[in-house]
Amino acid sequence: MGIINSLFNTVFGALLAPFDAWPTLLTLIVWSAVIGVVMAVVFRYTSNQRALKVVADQSRANLLAIKLFQDNLAVTLWCQLALMRSVGLRLWHSLPPMIVMTVPFVFVLVQFGVRYEYRPLRVGEPAVVELRLNISAWEAHRDVQIEVPAAVDVQTPALRDEEKHTVYWRVTAKEPEPFTIRWRLGDVSIEKQVAVSDRAGRLTRVSVQRPGPVWLDRLLHPVEPAFAADSPVRAVVVHHDRLSTPVFGFDVPWWLTLLVVSCVSALLVKPLVKVQF
Repeated sequence: MGIINSLFNTVFGALLAPFDAWPTLLTLIVWSAVIGVVMAVVFRYTSNQRALKVVADQSRANLLAIKLFQDNLAVTLWCQLALMRSVGLRLWHSLPPMIVMTVPFVFVLVQFGVRYEYRPLRVGEPAVVELRLNISAWEAHRDVQIEVPAAVDVQTPALRDEEKHTVYWRVTAKEPEPFTIRWRLGDVSIEKQVAVSDRAGRLTRVSVQRPGPVWLDRLLHPVEPAFAADSPVRAVVVHHDRLSTPVFGFDVPWWLTLLVVSCVSALLVKPLVKVQF
C-alpha cells in the first residue's frame, strides 16, 4: 500500500502542479472532464461493444413498439418485459469495464479527496491535534510533550483521554506556512505535517491524519507514511474544517461535482470515441 500511495502521490503531484494558481472549483471541473474522457476510452476497449449495440437497438425497438401499440395491452406488457431484459443485459455487459476501472478510480478519488475534502488552516485559526497511542505506550509515556516551531502557538496543555488512549492539544499557526509537529516517545520520534495557507480558493493538499497499520486508514490517508504495527502511535490527527466548493450558490460536495461532470463529459465525447454505453 505504501508503494502504491507514493506512486499516486507523485503522479498526481506532477499532474496538478501546473494548476496550482487556478481556482479550486475550476481545477475540479477541468480534471473531472478529463476523467470522463478517460473513462469513455477505457469503457470502449474493455466492454463488448457489439453486444451493447445490439442491446441498445433492442431497447429502442421496444420503446418504439410501446408507443405504436399502446392500445394493445398484451404487446405493451411483452415489450416492457423485453425492455427490462435489455436493461439487465446492458448492466451485465457493463460489468467488465466497471471492474477494470474500480481499483484505479478509488485511488483517484482518494487523491482528489486530500485536496478537496478539507481546507488548510488559516493564520490564527485554532486546530485540535490528536496523538493516539497504543496501550503499552499510553502507560509508559504519561508525560508526552508536543514540540512545535516558533511560528506555532500551543494554546492548551495536554488533555488526556484515558478511555481512548489519546492526548489532545490545540495549536495555532502565526504564519501562512506549513509546519511539522513532533513528539518524542523514548527513542522514537513522531512527526505530523500540518497544512497552512492564506490562499483562499487555491488547491492545497491537506493531510488530516497520519495513519497506522490499518489498511483502510492507509488507503484514505495516503499523504504521509503510515506507522508500523509495532509503533507506539496508532495515528495522529489534525482537525481541519471541510472545504466548501459552491456551485451556483450551493455548497455541492466535490465528489458529486466530479461524478456529474465526468458523466456529462463521457456522454459528450461518445460520438468521438465511438463508444456504446
